Amino acid sequence: MHIQNFYVQSIKKQLLIGFFIGLWLFLFLYFVEPFDMYQLRPNERAFASFGYSVVGVLTYTLLIPVQYLLYSIRKSWSWQHEVSLIISLLLLSGITSFLFFKFILLPNEPNTYEFGFFFSQRVIPTMFLMLPVMIFLRWIMGDKTKLATQSVVTVPTIVIKGENKAEVLHIKAAELVYIESANNYVKVFYLLEGELKNELFRNKISVLQNEFPFLLKTHRSFLINPTHFLEWKRESSQTILLLKPGVTEIPVSKTFKKALVEKFINPAE
Repeated sequence: MHIQNFYVQSIKKQLLIGFFIGLWLFLFLYFVEPFDMYQLRPNERAFASFGYSVVGVLTYTLLIPVQYLLYSIRKSWSWQHEVSLIISLLLLSGITSFLFFKFILLPNEPNTYEFGFFFSQRVIPTMFLMLPVMIFLRWIMGDKTKLATQSVVTVPTIVIKGENKAEVLHIKAAELVYIESANNYVKVFYLLEGELKNELFRNKISVLQNEFPFLLKTHRSFLINPTHFLEWKRESSQTILLLKPGVTEIPVSKTFKKALVEKFINPAE
């Protein structure tokens, strides 16, 4: 499932998200005083809160290139990508904040927490409190429409039906070659894996002409798909139009000859 709204393309917006994460961490740690923060003097608490907020900003900033890499692989952003980002942020911030705690905040304290306890009892709870803010910011600043990374060509499909409900043919418009009228029926000629096939439907050629205006009428009994035009052919007094594949001959009546000649820019003599 794609969640394009959570992918943030702008570097400026990414840095702004990192800043708000750091600000939220500082306010939470300094004023709420969770964990052991209440034991610190105001200046020590301010230093610790600022240090952890810097860790939050740096770790999120370091993961910006990772987001671009994940996006470039699939040209989309999914729940799996978002979860991967959160896990990466959790691990990186856990290691970095422990190093700050161990070697900067309390460098001379011999009985400090081990990494396992620090990570499970300090980092993970803080991460859960930080997630709603981060997710909200990413949703607000994310791209609201899918980025135009590549053009997608859609092939139109048409449905030819007869009066009988069982008479249904689903084909691509380009696969339809021509339609021939046969009393109360029409014979539809189409391509199937490059071979010319035909199906009989109980319907009127006038009905199909209205349903598929891209077809051209060459004769009162024939409709053709102009994409399959090959060339003109003259037999005595009759003009014939040739279609590919298979060089199929289609009669042309005087009524429609002029319009067809103008259409194909190939006047018949």
